[in-house]
Amino acid sequence: MQKCKNIFLTGVSAGAVLLMQGQAFAQSDGAALSDAQNDAPSSQTASRGNRGAAIVVTGSRIERGAEDSAVPLQVFGTEDFDDIGSTDLAEAITQLPGVGDGVSVQSSNNLIQTSGLSSISLRRLGDDRTLVLINGRRAVSNSGNSDRVSLSTLPVGFVSRTEVTTGGASAIYGSDAIAGVANFILNDSFEGYEIDARYSMPEASGGEEYRINGRVGLRFADDRGYFMTAVSYRNENAVFADNTRPLSVLAVEFDDPATGSNDTFADEINTPGCDPNNEDRFCLVGSRSGSTPGGVFEGGDAWFRDGQWFNDKSLQPADRTGNQDFFADFDGFNFRPGRTLHGSREILNIGVHGSYEFSPSVELSVVGLFSRVDSETRGGFETLNDDDSFGNLDAFEIGNMASDHPFIPPEVEETRSGSVSFDRRLVELGEQARINRRDTIRIMADLDGTLTDDIDWTLFGTFGRFEQNQRNPNEVNFLAAQFALDIEPNGAGGFQCADAGARAAGCVPLNIFGEGSISDAAADYIRYNGRGSQTRHQYTAGGYIRGNLFQLGDGDVKFAAGVEYRREEQSTTGDPDGDPVGGVDGDPTTDDFNITSLATFPSVEASFDVIEAFAEIDIPIIADELFLQAAARISEYSTVGTIFSYNVGAVWQPTDALRFRAQYSRSQRAPNLTEIFSPPRPDADDLRDPCDGLFPDGSGLSAPDSVGGETVSLGTVAANCLSEPGIQAFFANPDNAGEPFEFDGSTQGPNSGNPNVQEETADTYTFGVVFAPPFAPGLTLIADYYRIEISDAITSVSTQNTVDLCYAADDFPNNKFCDVISRNPFNGDVVEVINFQENLEEELVEGIDFTLNYDGIEFGIIPGEFDINFRYSRYFKQQTTFIGLGGTVITNSPLGEIGNGRDEWRLGVGYRNGGFRLAYTVTYEGGGVDDLVNDPFPSNDRYFRVGGQDFHRISARYTFGPDDNYRISAGVNNIFNNYGPLVPSGTDNGSSLNIVSSLNDAIGREYYVGFRARF
Repeated sequence: MQKCKNIFLTGVSAGAVLLMQGQAFAQSDGAALSDAQNDAPSSQTASRGNRGAAIVVTGSRIERGAEDSAVPLQVFGTEDFDDIGSTDLAEAITQLPGVGDGVSVQSSNNLIQTSGLSSISLRRLGDDRTLVLINGRRAVSNSGNSDRVSLSTLPVGFVSRTEVTTGGASAIYGSDAIAGVANFILNDSFEGYEIDARYSMPEASGGEEYRINGRVGLRFADDRGYFMTAVSYRNENAVFADNTRPLSVLAVEFDDPATGSNDTFADEINTPGCDPNNEDRFCLVGSRSGSTPGGVFEGGDAWFRDGQWFNDKSLQPADRTGNQDFFADFDGFNFRPGRTLHGSREILNIGVHGSYEFSPSVELSVVGLFSRVDSETRGGFETLNDDDSFGNLDAFEIGNMASDHPFIPPEVEETRSGSVSFDRRLVELGEQARINRRDTIRIMADLDGTLTDDIDWTLFGTFGRFEQNQRNPNEVNFLAAQFALDIEPNGAGGFQCADAGARAAGCVPLNIFGEGSISDAAADYIRYNGRGSQTRHQYTAGGYIRGNLFQLGDGDVKFAAGVEYRREEQSTTGDPDGDPVGGVDGDPTTDDFNITSLATFPSVEASFDVIEAFAEIDIPIIADELFLQAAARISEYSTVGTIFSYNVGAVWQPTDALRFRAQYSRSQRAPNLTEIFSPPRPDADDLRDPCDGLFPDGSGLSAPDSVGGETVSLGTVAANCLSEPGIQAFFANPDNAGEPFEFDGSTQGPNSGNPNVQEETADTYTFGVVFAPPFAPGLTLIADYYRIEISDAITSVSTQNTVDLCYAADDFPNNKFCDVISRNPFNGDVVEVINFQENLEEELVEGIDFTLNYDGIEFGIIPGEFDINFRYSRYFKQQTTFIGLGGTVITNSPLGEIGNGRDEWRLGVGYRNGGFRLAYTVTYEGGGVDDLVNDPFPSNDRYFRVGGQDFHRISARYTFGPDDNYRISAGVNNIFNNYGPLVPSGTDNGSSLNIVSSLNDAIGREYYVGFRARF
């Protein structure tokens, strides 16, 4: 942290020195965007003879006013950012309709490669279908497993505004612009120097944040040259699950009381109206772990809790009668407290921008950006139990402790019937963590010139480099643990590891009986501290010309055309310490990094390049009233060959108050490096095993009623499950006599590339109308309809669907779904479901956006002006279609489920009087049911559902002093302290921390103050 602060001070000092060497000047921060660039009142009411200024806006390389764009263009300026009261660009931009989180700090807590990132997703189609630009240029990805730009890598003080256009834009910008484009425009006009500081503090524990920005801007050489530097430092403290956020530590899950844990439990709650005897009703039931810091032995016959031993013989707890075993709802471990809800981050961003006009017709502009983001999340303590398996496809198992093991205490010996089974939480190792350092360098250069009075030219080039180094401490080396549990006398009254090779490597005997029983030396021996690194490189170069071709009637036919080259490179290095050379005892089946509890990401080297040609044209059919627009791009990829994108659109303004716009686009997205070349990458997925609850006679299943709308035969599922060797081994184990087969609900779901995957194609239809009634100056009403159809969509069948389809099949196990599933051969657990990238049939999203802008509202006796902004989005369709068993078309539609509500809106009300600004905003995300496939009727209370969530913010700021040099600000985020709904595990969309990212605010009510000074 100190190093980051020193770099920050150095950057500001350097800028100040440059400033003092320049001439005297007054500060001047350019306007975020002229009204002509936005769907703001003045642009909507512009008469046909007095249109907005012709400039380049996102969605085209042709100079035109924003009112002449055939696609919706939304602009988020500095005042919008200040009204939101956030320091995170991604959080702020998601206030726009159709813009959501891709990866957020809150949603990425448990993710191995992406924890700590902040990306956006347009139209819920994913951040890899959302093209992020900086000054209209591509930016290197900040992720090793996809093409995503983390907005935390941009210095806040360097960004002037953000322009977002939704819908296909591949004809303009190339691949990845399936859902649209977010273009971050950097400030190029600020003069003076500025310091800006902000501090925020939640009402609950943790989450404090402070930010300090500095920037310096000056002109030189008779205003032909410009220089600006900006430095931003931000520190975000972590938020952990604790009693100040009660939902986060509530030890419950959602389950069927007829098959799950339906006993009474002390400090939790049942779903209102829950009847444990009603098999048509799911309930909230107790959910504590059977893996405890003191250990559970002999299948629960003996356990250590709160400093003392218990067993089902002579050491019964005071609240038990008879010979009762360990009961997780009372005796188990609540693993939630202390886990990360919102990770910590320390962010340093430095930006430099310089331009120089060599002549009235030639100007050079260079931008350099550096970012360092350090992040950390915590995931609780690892566990060790007798049925932990390791090696390729879990070919090896830890196994029970020998019956004559010298560490077995009398309390366990009393219950022992043979070798000893065990389940132990390894708190002595410390908490698991994902610790990342991400460094990003971006350099962009543009050389602009004038060819003739009507034609301009541009040459450009960019370079980007991203490097991530990750540490994953306090995992378990299962091979080392197995050696450490196998001990013998050392001849000196003590004990040693039985394996001579292990002893030579530092093996120390491991005692797992009781809390604190593991020595520091033993913990060090079995502890695995994982690490890995990855880099991305991006190179682009190109040029284009634009201008007026000729005059048609009273208007000009405008065009732009050019070529572009791009090369992408990726290098990922897994942890060489994660796998012993040659595997276990020379057995290669233990290769592939599978001897530890951490699924380390694999090593890979990959690259591709593409060369493209593009052109655009604007044709004025009726001057200042009707325009036709078209664009096309042809691309030659080294991976998938030739692809062709195009669009055609129109703008019609029949009156000064009314404008219509429409566009059809054919866009393509070539598969990225990960989707083509990546070996299986680690990922953990929640899973409802269709075999869960199964008894040897085939009864007990509560598998889904249907898969993709097709009715499921429980008899078929039971027969398929019973044929699994691992499940047969479970029932053959005497310790499991009379018990149903149960699965713990989490499995490895590695994502894998596919060298045969091809480009996906999107057909996008948009139609909009803008109405600015002359009787209400300042009022604008906008409606935009869209439909995006993606064919050959690059994605994978979900882990849950894959398993459901496999076990519902009549041709089990001879189908493609079963081919990617692996079960533990000893206990039947699902250990892996590989998610291969495929070109599935179709993805579809359809909806409509409504916007109301009303500026300059006055109320006579009240001084100042009010403004209102309301943005509403309604989703009509959101679905994925693929071919299932026997050619059956299967459609998955999450719309209306938790996290994919049908409605979302934002209301902003502002007041301004001189230098005073007050803003109140409300955002709303629709709720839903947990599983629409099995709950087609919302009135059915068997299934879990939540209502929509609204979050309120208020901000105030006052600008004062000579030339408005100073500003103070304050505000409250999440005024009503809404943490969001309880969404526990046991649901499709919930988690063990009882939250879902899009509906929950882990931070809660937050207060902040800020100060800015300009000179």
